Amino acid sequence: MLNFFKKKENKIILYKPVPGKVIDITEAPDEVFSQKYLGDGVAVIPEGNVIAAPCDGTILHIANSLHAVAVGTEEGLEVLIHIGLDTVLLKGKGFTSFVKNGDTVKKGDKLVSFDRSYIEVQGKSLVTPVVITNMSEKVKGITKHKESSTEVLMEVQLK
Repeated sequence: MLNFFKKKENKIILYKPVPGKVIDITEAPDEVFSQKYLGDGVAVIPEGNVIAAPCDGTILHIANSLHAVAVGTEEGLEVLIHIGLDTVLLKGKGFTSFVKNGDTVKKGDKLVSFDRSYIEVQGKSLVTPVVITNMSEKVKGITKHKESSTEVLMEVQLK
């Protein structure tokens, strides 16, 4: 009856952008991610080849080389999805974007597809970090989910 007095839960749920095994970001085979230089999060060893929006938001940035996309939430959280490691060197070959900067997306919308075979033949890792790039400004805590049975990737407690 008096539910309007309840404090709104200040949490954002991020979902897997691609099916696959989840590992902690510290296990990513790239120091930029494993040392959390860009932020904290997890990495997915993808089983699919389509990256979907992990939450509702706006496309803040899609790299010219299409290997990375950043989604911003209404609450101001910034989530970077970096498809593979050293894939910037592929200069967009093997990637197809379905979004552009400024687009509004819903959880599950297709963002980018990638050619797994091409990336692997080029000697690049498919490990896909998903990091929160504005941790210090917005995040109080993160609960990371590594169970393969859940689609929830992280629960982010906002400040």
